[in-house]
Amino acid sequence: MERIVKRILGKKIQMINMKKNIVFITTIILFSFFYSCDFEISQSEGVDYFYIKGFNTIDTNFLKHFPKKQPEGFMQGLYSAKVDLVDSCFSPINYIVVSNYNKAKYDSIYSGFKSKSIIKLQANDTNVLLIFSYCDVMVGTDGVFKNLESKKNKYLAHHNISLKDKIPIPLFDIDQFKSNTFSGLPEDFRIYVLEAKPGKYLEDKYLRDCVCLPKKWKHGFSRGVAMSDKRHVIIYWVTVW
Repeated sequence: MERIVKRILGKKIQMINMKKNIVFITTIILFSFFYSCDFEISQSEGVDYFYIKGFNTIDTNFLKHFPKKQPEGFMQGLYSAKVDLVDSCFSPINYIVVSNYNKAKYDSIYSGFKSKSIIKLQANDTNVLLIFSYCDVMVGTDGVFKNLESKKNKYLAHHNISLKDKIPIPLFDIDQFKSNTFSGLPEDFRIYVLEAKPGKYLEDKYLRDCVCLPKKWKHGFSRGVAMSDKRHVIIYWVTVW
């Protein structure tokens, strides 16, 4: 009789553990969806960005360096969803448009941005703050989950904390231009920061603190372009957090 009771209890414990695992996995899946909720806009020449769903959810002053219409050489457009879940993790709001140009047009645009930039960076410069989604601890319905981040992201978070007075840029993750450089862009790209300021530029419900950033840059925004003379490609970007 005692053995039967132990078997029954053992099976119940297994079922409870299985349910916990299912809850954990479900939580992680949901987290992954909201944590990296980037949407791509389709190619449609002549579209006004400021009226596209997603791009019209941000103050247009952040996009004033973007092309007003979708350029002829449009390659890709990305924007991040605003997530206001109570227990959601730190995730910046990014807007990106990628386009290539003929040499004459590229050179003309390049000259304008070069003169307006506050700093020029190489793709592999490490003397910058990187803004990226981060969630090492998450509160779920079944408890607190810890050590969720990769070693790389933990290293980058520690790196950021040590550079409190440097300029922030996004950690680029663009399928067509992925690289293992510090910024995430191929080495032929140069990054021009046009403006970067600390402070609150989103509604409080979208703001999340992050151990991956120094106190000065707890919240803020940065905008600029990344340009490749080799490819005649311009990446227009803004990140707000």
